[in-house]
Amino acid sequence: MPELKLSKPVEIDGEKKDVIIYDLENLQGNAIENAIKSMQKQGYVPTVQELDPILHAHIFAEAAGLDYLDIKKLSAKDYLKAVSAVRDFFLSESEDSPQENTSAQ
Repeated sequence: MPELKLSKPVEIDGEKKDVIIYDLENLQGNAIENAIKSMQKQGYVPTVQELDPILHAHIFAEAAGLDYLDIKKLSAKDYLKAVSAVRDFFLSESEDSPQENTSAQ
């Protein structure tokens, strides 16, 4: 599984961490829904889901099995690395998939 190497250790559940292991490959749809529901409870609605950094931070938390509040503790540099990992994962997946032919024949 991929690891996010932190430039600045962070305390999560009483333990200093300098690496966060996450798994985007095995996320299921309910993880995305949980991330969106969590955001909505905070009064935030994602705009463009493919580019929304707050949504991506919530999804990273799901992929790492952590609470979103733990992700917010990351240094700005590490937070952006986490967000970028999610964004890049979804954008690379959409670029790799062929477009379906929707024209009637």
